[in-house]
Amino acid sequence: MKKIIAILVFSICSFSTFSQTNSGNEIMAQGSSKTKVKPDLAYLRVTIEKENQVERNAIKELNEEIDKLQKVLFKIGFTEKNIKISDYKVSSNQNDDNKKEYSATNTLSINFPLNNKVIEAFYQEIQIENIKDLDIGFETKISAELEKKIRQKLVQIAIADAKSYAENVANTLNVTINNVKQVSKFSPRDYFTASDDVSEMKFDKTMAASAPNPKTSFDKFEVEEIELEETITIVYEIVKK
Repeated sequence: MKKIIAILVFSICSFSTFSQTNSGNEIMAQGSSKTKVKPDLAYLRVTIEKENQVERNAIKELNEEIDKLQKVLFKIGFTEKNIKISDYKVSSNQNDDNKKEYSATNTLSINFPLNNKVIEAFYQEIQIENIKDLDIGFETKISAELEKKIRQKLVQIAIADAKSYAENVANTLNVTINNVKQVSKFSPRDYFTASDDVSEMKFDKTMAASAPNPKTSFDKFEVEEIELEETITIVYEIVKK
């Protein structure tokens, strides 16, 4: 995965047209701008599952592991505001010996500002505490606040791009831009929101059973950047010089 040198590097592309309508002469100019943004939010989804032929034992073992997990989360700085129970269930089935077996499962969702050191600390601590029978999913997203801020900049750049093209066309045709008749905006956000996009990584279920204090690379871990784009179409009225 490539290193991120800068969070925001804008690139601009434009496509514009000139048209003449029954209502008068017009220049229709389209300006576009896009950028790649590093996500600023992270989500951990941790599932622990315990199986036992006695229901209360399965629940007891699950609660013990969840208690250990919560202590780890509190130790590295998470609070109850960061942690939510997203799923809890107890089910039963017949095992290979045709005996009834119970399964107790608890899933915690942990959200926090993206920080590699926090991820590294979490990975280390669950191994030190030897928390077993867990599955961990990791996702990153762009917050609504960051997306709004970036899109505002993109719209400004797209407008300037459209205006620049319209002025060049007007000079070529020896006409003057009189005023703006219409502005319309399109972005992939109309169908897709960047905050819905995620970079996901799954940890192996058995990672906690590996050697203690393994060396990891989360201090250098980089997530996939997400591309945001805005397109503005502006119709200018033109008059002869």
